[in-house]
Amino acid sequence: MGLWALTATHAANDFYTGAVAALLPFFVLHAQYSYAAVAGITLAATALSSVAQPMFGFLSDRFGMRWMSLAGLLAAGAGIALSGIVADSYAAVWAVVAISGIGVAAYHPAATMEARELGGGTSGSMSLFSVGGNVGVALAPSAVILVVGLFGLSGSALLIIPAVVLGAVYAVVSRRHLFSRAAPVERAAAAPKASIPDDWRAFTWLTAVLATWSVAYVGTSTFISLYSIQKFDVGAGFASIALSVFPAAGAVGTLTGGWLSDRLGRLRVVRAGYLLAAAATVAIAFAPTPAAVIAATAALGTGLFLPFAAQITLSHSYLPNRIGMASGVTLGLTLSLGGLVSPLLGSIADRASIQSVFMIVAALLMAGFALSFVLKERRPGSPQIPEPQIQATELDRIHE
Repeated sequence: MGLWALTATHAANDFYTGAVAALLPFFVLHAQYSYAAVAGITLAATALSSVAQPMFGFLSDRFGMRWMSLAGLLAAGAGIALSGIVADSYAAVWAVVAISGIGVAAYHPAATMEARELGGGTSGSMSLFSVGGNVGVALAPSAVILVVGLFGLSGSALLIIPAVVLGAVYAVVSRRHLFSRAAPVERAAAAPKASIPDDWRAFTWLTAVLATWSVAYVGTSTFISLYSIQKFDVGAGFASIALSVFPAAGAVGTLTGGWLSDRLGRLRVVRAGYLLAAAATVAIAFAPTPAAVIAATAALGTGLFLPFAAQITLSHSYLPNRIGMASGVTLGLTLSLGGLVSPLLGSIADRASIQSVFMIVAALLMAGFALSFVLKERRPGSPQIPEPQIQATELDRIHE
Protein backbone atom coordinates (compact mmCIF):
# COMPACT_ATOMS: atom_id res chain seq x y z
CA MET A 1 0.00 0.00 0.00
CA GLY A 2 2.79 2.40 0.91
CA LEU A 3 4.66 1.96 -2.38
CA TRP A 4 1.48 2.43 -4.41
CA ALA A 5 0.57 5.61 -2.53
CA LEU A 6 4.10 6.91 -3.05
CA THR A 7 3.93 6.04 -6.75
CA ALA A 8 0.71 8.06 -6.99
CA THR A 9 2.44 11.10 -5.51
CA HIS A 10 5.22 10.63 -8.07
CA ALA A 11 2.58 10.79 -10.80
CA ALA A 12 1.23 14.03 -9.30
CA ASN A 13 4.69 15.55 -8.88
CA ASP A 14 5.89 14.83 -12.41
CA PHE A 15 2.50 15.91 -13.75
CA TYR A 16 3.79 19.44 -13.17
CA THR A 17 6.96 18.77 -15.16
CA GLY A 18 4.73 17.68 -18.03
CA ALA A 19 2.44 20.67 -17.50
CA VAL A 20 5.33 23.07 -18.14
CA ALA A 21 5.99 21.51 -21.54
CA ALA A 22 2.27 21.37 -22.35
CA LEU A 23 1.78 25.05 -21.54
CA LEU A 24 4.57 26.23 -23.85
CA PRO A 25 2.58 26.21 -27.13
CA PHE A 26 -0.14 28.26 -25.44
CA PHE A 27 2.40 30.82 -24.27
CA VAL A 28 3.58 31.03 -27.90
CA LEU A 29 0.07 31.26 -29.36
CA HIS A 30 -1.64 33.44 -26.75
CA ALA A 31 1.19 35.43 -25.15
CA GLN A 32 3.33 35.69 -28.32
CA TYR A 33 6.48 34.30 -26.68
CA SER A 34 9.39 33.39 -28.97
CA TYR A 35 10.94 29.91 -29.03
CA ALA A 36 13.87 31.23 -27.02
CA ALA A 37 11.45 32.74 -24.48
CA VAL A 38 9.52 29.51 -23.94
CA ALA A 39 12.80 27.62 -23.68
CA GLY A 40 13.63 30.12 -20.93
CA ILE A 41 10.52 28.96 -19.09
CA THR A 42 11.89 25.43 -19.25
CA LEU A 43 15.09 26.86 -17.81
CA ALA A 44 13.06 28.42 -15.00
CA ALA A 45 11.66 25.01 -14.11
CA THR A 46 15.15 23.55 -13.86
CA ALA A 47 17.73 26.27 -13.14
CA LEU A 48 17.40 26.59 -9.36
CA SER A 49 16.59 22.91 -8.98
CA SER A 50 19.99 22.10 -10.51
CA VAL A 51 21.51 23.52 -7.34
CA ALA A 52 18.71 22.57 -4.96
CA GLN A 53 18.35 18.89 -5.81
CA PRO A 54 21.74 17.69 -4.53
CA MET A 55 21.20 19.86 -1.44
CA PHE A 56 17.85 18.19 -0.81
CA GLY A 57 19.56 14.84 -1.32
CA PHE A 58 22.16 15.73 1.31
CA LEU A 59 19.42 16.76 3.75
CA SER A 60 17.59 13.49 3.11
CA ASP A 61 20.77 11.52 3.86
CA ARG A 62 21.47 13.50 6.99
CA PHE A 63 18.05 14.06 8.55
CA GLY A 64 15.53 11.85 6.78
CA MET A 65 12.95 14.64 6.33
CA ARG A 66 10.23 12.52 4.71
CA TRP A 67 7.87 15.48 4.88
CA MET A 68 9.99 17.10 2.18
CA SER A 69 8.35 14.96 -0.52
CA LEU A 70 4.89 16.26 0.45
CA ALA A 71 6.04 19.87 0.75
CA GLY A 72 7.78 19.65 -2.62
CA LEU A 73 4.68 18.24 -4.28
CA LEU A 74 2.51 21.11 -3.01
CA ALA A 75 5.07 23.73 -4.10
CA ALA A 76 5.28 22.15 -7.57
CA GLY A 77 1.51 22.35 -7.92
CA ALA A 78 1.21 25.90 -6.64
CA GLY A 79 3.81 27.26 -9.07
CA ILE A 80 2.15 25.77 -12.15
CA ALA A 81 -1.31 26.81 -10.95
CA LEU A 82 -0.15 30.42 -10.85
CA SER A 83 1.74 30.41 -14.17
CA GLY A 84 -1.24 30.98 -16.45
CA ILE A 85 -2.77 33.55 -14.13
CA VAL A 86 0.30 35.80 -14.38
CA ALA A 87 0.93 35.14 -18.11
CA ASP A 88 0.92 38.86 -18.94
CA SER A 89 4.25 39.19 -17.11
CA TYR A 90 7.08 37.01 -18.40
CA ALA A 91 9.10 37.71 -15.25
CA ALA A 92 6.23 36.55 -13.05
CA VAL A 93 5.77 33.38 -15.11
CA TRP A 94 9.48 32.69 -14.83
CA ALA A 95 9.38 33.14 -11.04
CA VAL A 96 6.39 30.90 -10.31
CA VAL A 97 7.63 28.17 -12.67
CA ALA A 98 10.98 28.35 -10.85
CA ILE A 99 9.13 27.78 -7.55
CA SER A 100 7.48 24.75 -9.11
CA GLY A 101 10.87 23.45 -10.21
CA ILE A 102 12.25 23.77 -6.69
CA GLY A 103 9.24 21.83 -5.44
CA VAL A 104 9.93 19.04 -7.92
CA ALA A 105 13.56 19.05 -6.74
CA ALA A 106 12.53 18.77 -3.08
CA TYR A 107 10.22 15.84 -3.78
CA HIS A 108 12.54 13.41 -5.54
CA PRO A 109 15.36 12.53 -3.10
CA ALA A 110 13.14 11.82 -0.09
CA ALA A 111 10.55 9.96 -2.18
CA THR A 112 13.16 7.87 -4.00
CA MET A 113 14.80 6.84 -0.73
CA GLU A 114 11.42 5.75 0.61
CA ALA A 115 10.65 3.86 -2.62
CA ARG A 116 13.99 2.07 -2.36
CA GLU A 117 13.23 1.03 1.20
CA LEU A 118 9.68 -0.12 0.42
CA GLY A 119 10.70 -2.02 -2.72
CA GLY A 120 13.88 -3.69 -1.53
CA GLY A 121 16.22 -1.78 -3.85
CA THR A 122 15.61 -3.86 -7.02
CA SER A 123 15.39 -2.33 -10.49
CA GLY A 124 11.91 -3.83 -10.87
CA SER A 125 10.51 -2.10 -7.79
CA MET A 126 12.25 1.14 -8.70
CA SER A 127 10.70 0.95 -12.16
CA LEU A 128 7.24 0.75 -10.56
CA PHE A 129 7.89 3.92 -8.59
CA SER A 130 9.45 5.58 -11.64
CA VAL A 131 6.53 4.75 -13.91
CA GLY A 132 4.35 6.94 -11.72
CA GLY A 133 6.32 9.88 -13.05
CA ASN A 134 5.75 8.74 -16.64
CA VAL A 135 2.02 8.49 -16.04
CA GLY A 136 1.89 11.98 -14.54
CA VAL A 137 3.79 13.53 -17.44
CA ALA A 138 1.56 11.68 -19.93
CA LEU A 139 -1.64 12.99 -18.35
CA ALA A 140 -0.46 16.60 -18.20
CA PRO A 141 -1.07 17.63 -21.86
CA SER A 142 -4.71 16.49 -21.82
CA ALA A 143 -5.33 18.30 -18.54
CA VAL A 144 -3.67 21.48 -19.79
CA ILE A 145 -5.64 21.45 -23.06
CA LEU A 146 -8.86 20.92 -21.09
CA VAL A 147 -8.41 23.78 -18.65
CA VAL A 148 -6.84 26.22 -21.12
CA GLY A 149 -9.46 25.36 -23.73
CA LEU A 150 -12.31 26.02 -21.30
CA PHE A 151 -10.95 28.88 -19.22
CA GLY A 152 -7.93 30.30 -21.05
CA LEU A 153 -4.51 30.49 -19.47
CA SER A 154 -6.04 31.55 -16.15
CA GLY A 155 -7.56 28.06 -15.95
CA SER A 156 -4.12 26.84 -14.85
CA ALA A 157 -5.36 27.43 -11.29
CA LEU A 158 -7.25 24.13 -11.54
CA LEU A 159 -4.00 22.26 -12.13
CA ILE A 160 -3.24 22.34 -8.41
CA ILE A 161 -5.92 19.67 -7.82
CA PRO A 162 -3.65 16.58 -8.31
CA ALA A 163 -1.15 17.90 -5.75
CA VAL A 164 -3.82 18.58 -3.14
CA VAL A 165 -5.78 15.34 -3.62
CA LEU A 166 -2.92 12.85 -3.94
CA GLY A 167 -0.87 14.70 -1.35
CA ALA A 168 -3.76 14.27 1.10
CA VAL A 169 -4.04 10.55 0.30
CA TYR A 170 -0.32 10.07 0.88
CA ALA A 171 -0.45 12.02 4.14
CA VAL A 172 -3.22 9.74 5.43
CA VAL A 173 -1.44 6.52 4.40
CA SER A 174 1.93 7.68 5.76
CA ARG A 175 0.70 9.65 8.75
CA ARG A 176 2.54 7.49 11.30
CA HIS A 177 6.02 8.32 10.05
CA LEU A 178 5.68 11.29 7.69
CA PHE A 179 6.40 13.88 10.39
CA SER A 180 8.18 11.64 12.89
CA ARG A 181 11.30 13.04 14.49
CA ALA A 182 13.32 9.92 13.77
CA ALA A 183 12.87 8.76 10.20
CA PRO A 184 14.23 5.34 9.16
CA VAL A 185 17.05 7.07 7.27
CA GLU A 186 18.17 8.76 10.47
CA ARG A 187 18.20 5.48 12.38
CA ALA A 188 20.10 3.83 9.54
CA ALA A 189 22.63 6.66 9.66
CA ALA A 190 23.04 6.14 13.39
CA ALA A 191 23.84 2.45 12.96
CA PRO A 192 27.42 1.31 12.20
CA LYS A 193 28.07 1.58 8.48
CA ALA A 194 29.20 -1.39 6.47
CA SER A 195 32.59 -1.10 4.83
CA ILE A 196 31.16 -0.23 1.42
CA PRO A 197 33.16 2.47 -0.36
CA ASP A 198 31.55 5.15 -2.49
CA ASP A 199 32.84 5.03 -6.07
CA TRP A 200 32.82 8.69 -7.06
CA ARG A 201 34.69 8.06 -10.31
CA ALA A 202 32.03 5.65 -11.57
CA PHE A 203 29.29 7.99 -10.39
CA THR A 204 30.87 10.88 -12.32
CA TRP A 205 30.87 8.83 -15.52
CA LEU A 206 27.24 7.87 -14.91
CA THR A 207 26.37 11.55 -14.45
CA ALA A 208 28.03 12.33 -17.80
CA VAL A 209 25.90 9.66 -19.49
CA LEU A 210 22.79 11.02 -17.78
CA ALA A 211 23.59 14.54 -18.98
CA THR A 212 22.99 13.39 -22.56
CA TRP A 213 19.75 11.72 -21.44
CA SER A 214 18.70 14.97 -19.80
CA VAL A 215 19.14 17.11 -22.91
CA ALA A 216 17.24 14.53 -24.96
CA TYR A 217 14.35 14.40 -22.48
CA VAL A 218 14.02 18.14 -21.91
CA GLY A 219 14.61 18.94 -25.59
CA THR A 220 11.93 16.53 -26.72
CA SER A 221 9.44 17.67 -24.07
CA THR A 222 10.03 21.32 -24.98
CA PHE A 223 10.02 21.11 -28.78
CA ILE A 224 8.05 18.08 -29.97
CA SER A 225 4.70 19.90 -30.06
CA LEU A 226 6.25 23.07 -31.47
CA TYR A 227 8.01 20.97 -34.13
CA SER A 228 4.72 19.54 -35.43
CA ILE A 229 3.17 23.02 -35.47
CA GLN A 230 6.14 24.55 -37.30
CA LYS A 231 6.70 21.80 -39.86
CA PHE A 232 3.16 20.58 -40.59
CA ASP A 233 1.03 23.57 -39.50
CA VAL A 234 -1.19 21.44 -37.25
CA GLY A 235 -3.17 22.81 -34.31
CA ALA A 236 -1.94 22.82 -30.73
CA GLY A 237 -4.40 20.06 -29.82
CA PHE A 238 -3.10 17.64 -32.45
CA ALA A 239 0.50 18.61 -31.76
CA SER A 240 0.05 17.74 -28.08
CA ILE A 241 -0.67 14.09 -28.97
CA ALA A 242 3.05 13.46 -29.39
CA LEU A 243 3.67 15.16 -26.06
CA SER A 244 1.29 12.66 -24.40
CA VAL A 245 2.61 9.67 -26.34
CA PHE A 246 6.20 10.43 -25.31
CA PRO A 247 5.81 9.76 -21.54
CA ALA A 248 3.15 7.07 -22.10
CA ALA A 249 5.67 5.11 -24.17
CA GLY A 250 8.19 6.01 -21.49
CA ALA A 251 6.03 4.20 -18.93
CA VAL A 252 6.24 1.05 -21.06
CA GLY A 253 9.98 1.52 -21.42
CA THR A 254 10.45 2.09 -17.69
CA LEU A 255 8.61 -1.08 -16.64
CA THR A 256 10.21 -3.16 -19.39
CA GLY A 257 13.66 -1.82 -18.62
CA GLY A 258 13.34 -2.55 -14.91
CA TRP A 259 12.24 -6.12 -15.60
CA LEU A 260 15.00 -6.69 -18.15
CA SER A 261 17.68 -5.12 -15.94
CA ASP A 262 17.02 -7.63 -13.15
CA ARG A 263 17.36 -10.49 -15.65
CA LEU A 264 19.84 -9.44 -18.36
CA GLY A 265 21.96 -6.88 -16.53
CA ARG A 266 21.65 -3.15 -16.18
CA LEU A 267 24.37 -2.07 -18.59
CA ARG A 268 22.96 -4.05 -21.52
CA VAL A 269 19.62 -2.35 -21.02
CA VAL A 270 21.23 1.09 -20.71
CA ARG A 271 23.12 0.70 -23.98
CA ALA A 272 20.16 -0.72 -25.89
CA GLY A 273 17.99 2.15 -24.69
CA TYR A 274 20.36 4.89 -25.83
CA LEU A 275 20.84 3.28 -29.24
CA LEU A 276 17.09 2.94 -29.83
CA ALA A 277 16.50 6.51 -28.64
CA ALA A 278 19.13 7.93 -31.02
CA ALA A 279 17.59 6.12 -34.00
CA ALA A 280 14.10 7.31 -33.05
CA THR A 281 15.27 10.92 -32.78
CA VAL A 282 16.66 10.81 -36.31
CA ALA A 283 13.29 9.41 -37.43
CA ILE A 284 11.54 12.42 -35.84
CA ALA A 285 13.84 14.85 -37.63
CA PHE A 286 13.02 13.33 -41.04
CA ALA A 287 9.40 12.33 -40.43
CA PRO A 288 7.26 12.99 -43.56
CA THR A 289 3.92 13.36 -41.77
CA PRO A 290 2.56 14.32 -38.32
CA ALA A 291 1.54 10.68 -37.78
CA ALA A 292 5.13 9.61 -38.39
CA VAL A 293 6.28 12.12 -35.77
CA ILE A 294 3.91 10.54 -33.25
CA ALA A 295 5.13 7.01 -34.07
CA ALA A 296 8.79 8.02 -33.84
CA THR A 297 8.13 9.86 -30.58
CA ALA A 298 6.64 6.66 -29.13
CA ALA A 299 9.82 4.80 -30.08
CA LEU A 300 11.91 7.58 -28.54
CA GLY A 301 9.95 7.47 -25.29
CA THR A 302 10.38 3.71 -25.05
CA GLY A 303 14.10 3.80 -25.79
CA LEU A 304 14.87 6.77 -23.59
CA PHE A 305 13.17 5.26 -20.55
CA LEU A 306 14.41 1.69 -20.91
CA PRO A 307 17.55 2.60 -18.87
CA PHE A 308 15.72 4.79 -16.33
CA ALA A 309 15.36 2.42 -13.37
CA ALA A 310 18.74 0.83 -14.11
CA GLN A 311 20.44 4.22 -13.97
CA ILE A 312 18.87 4.99 -10.59
CA THR A 313 19.93 1.67 -9.04
CA LEU A 314 23.40 2.01 -10.59
CA SER A 315 23.75 5.40 -8.89
CA HIS A 316 22.76 3.81 -5.57
CA SER A 317 25.34 1.07 -6.05
CA TYR A 318 28.07 3.61 -6.81
CA LEU A 319 27.21 5.76 -3.76
CA PRO A 320 25.78 3.25 -1.24
CA ASN A 321 26.53 5.54 1.71
CA ARG A 322 24.83 8.55 0.11
CA ILE A 323 21.58 7.28 -1.37
CA GLY A 324 19.86 10.66 -1.05
CA MET A 325 22.69 12.44 -2.83
CA ALA A 326 22.76 9.78 -5.55
CA SER A 327 19.00 10.14 -6.03
CA GLY A 328 19.20 13.93 -6.03
CA VAL A 329 21.81 14.02 -8.77
CA THR A 330 20.34 11.15 -10.83
CA LEU A 331 16.77 12.46 -10.78
CA GLY A 332 17.39 16.17 -10.46
CA LEU A 333 20.72 17.64 -11.42
CA THR A 334 20.92 15.66 -14.65
CA LEU A 335 17.39 16.72 -15.61
CA SER A 336 18.31 20.30 -14.78
CA LEU A 337 21.30 20.15 -17.09
CA GLY A 338 18.88 19.66 -19.96
CA GLY A 339 16.97 22.72 -18.81
CA LEU A 340 20.13 24.79 -18.75
CA VAL A 341 20.80 23.87 -22.37
CA SER A 342 17.21 24.50 -23.51
CA PRO A 343 17.62 28.28 -24.17
CA LEU A 344 20.52 27.46 -26.49
CA LEU A 345 18.34 24.91 -28.27
CA GLY A 346 15.61 27.55 -28.47
CA SER A 347 18.00 30.00 -30.11
CA ILE A 348 18.98 27.34 -32.65
CA ALA A 349 15.29 26.71 -33.36
CA ASP A 350 14.69 30.45 -33.88
CA ARG A 351 17.72 30.89 -36.16
CA ALA A 352 17.54 27.62 -38.10
CA SER A 353 14.70 25.17 -37.42
CA ILE A 354 13.47 22.80 -34.75
CA GLN A 355 14.62 19.94 -36.98
CA SER A 356 18.18 21.04 -36.17
CA VAL A 357 17.42 20.63 -32.47
CA PHE A 358 16.47 16.99 -32.94
CA MET A 359 19.62 16.28 -34.95
CA ILE A 360 21.67 17.69 -32.06
CA VAL A 361 19.71 15.52 -29.63
CA ALA A 362 20.43 12.42 -31.75
CA ALA A 363 24.15 13.19 -31.71
CA LEU A 364 24.12 13.60 -27.92
CA LEU A 365 22.32 10.28 -27.46
CA MET A 366 25.00 8.56 -29.52
CA ALA A 367 27.57 10.19 -27.25
CA GLY A 368 25.68 8.78 -24.25
CA PHE A 369 25.70 5.35 -25.86
CA ALA A 370 29.48 5.55 -26.34
CA LEU A 371 30.07 6.79 -22.78
CA SER A 372 27.99 3.94 -21.36
CA PHE A 373 30.80 1.54 -22.23
CA VAL A 374 32.95 3.24 -19.58
CA LEU A 375 30.43 2.24 -16.90
CA LYS A 376 30.98 -0.92 -14.88
CA GLU A 377 28.56 -3.02 -12.90
CA ARG A 378 29.00 -3.30 -9.16
CA ARG A 379 27.93 -6.88 -9.02
CA PRO A 380 25.99 -8.44 -6.12
CA GLY A 381 28.17 -10.63 -3.97
CA SER A 382 31.35 -8.61 -4.51
CA PRO A 383 33.17 -7.47 -1.38
CA GLN A 384 32.45 -3.87 -2.32
CA ILE A 385 28.67 -3.90 -2.26
CA PRO A 386 25.97 -6.25 -0.98
CA GLU A 387 22.79 -7.37 -2.69
CA PRO A 388 20.04 -4.70 -2.72
CA GLN A 389 17.85 -7.18 -0.85
CA ILE A 390 20.49 -7.49 1.87
CA GLN A 391 20.46 -3.72 2.26
CA ALA A 392 16.68 -3.82 2.68
CA THR A 393 17.00 -6.58 5.29
CA GLU A 394 19.44 -4.44 7.22
CA LEU A 395 16.94 -1.58 7.17
CA ASP A 396 14.26 -3.94 8.46
CA ARG A 397 16.55 -4.91 11.34
CA ILE A 398 17.11 -1.24 12.13
CA HIS A 399 13.35 -0.62 12.10
CA GLU A 400 12.85 -3.31 14.70
